[in-house]
Amino acid sequence: MRHLSAITIALAALGLVACNKAPADAPKPGAASAPAAAAKPAAAAPSTDPEFEQLKTVTAVDACATLTAEKLKAAFPDLSFTQHQALAPRMSGYMWDSRCSYRAGVGTIEFAKDAPTHTVDIYIGTVVNEAKAQANLRSRGELAKAAPNYIAQPDLGPDAYAVTDTGMARVFYVKGKSEYQLNFSDLKTPNAEKVKKIVALAKAL
Repeated sequence: MRHLSAITIALAALGLVACNKAPADAPKPGAASAPAAAAKPAAAAPSTDPEFEQLKTVTAVDACATLTAEKLKAAFPDLSFTQHQALAPRMSGYMWDSRCSYRAGVGTIEFAKDAPTHTVDIYIGTVVNEAKAQANLRSRGELAKAAPNYIAQPDLGPDAYAVTDTGMARVFYVKGKSEYQLNFSDLKTPNAEKVKKIVALAKAL
């Protein structure tokens, strides 16, 4: 009987130890609120790109508001241009991009009777500051200098230039924070005359 009592006492002691020892994966006091806390959406991390954040505050230049049909009429009094394409400013990478295209006349060549005889396109890219705009223009200008059709246009500012190809003249320059590209196409007009006309239009904007 004494032996049985000893066994009973031992088993009771083991039971107390087991009750006092919590399982390794048992939740600790206060842990019940952890899932609720984890369910809360994380706060949006602040941007680490100051240039991109600054670009959001820049007022973009609208191409169609800059080059209107009235301004084209003043530059080309013998032609009546109509707007063909308009792209309002939109953010594209590290630039606000805007475009506008105009057409005049109707083609007389048999395979291009529906094509316009003259077109004028304007592309405007607005960046965070004038220094970046000038640096972008300078970089493109250095590449363009290798071509025989490169023509510097100092009247439009440092690093401004024009290039020509079959039927078209293009001019590139900077105003404020914006990079401008103007294209003028006309098969009959000599390239030198096309450049003169598109540069005059650029000065008028």
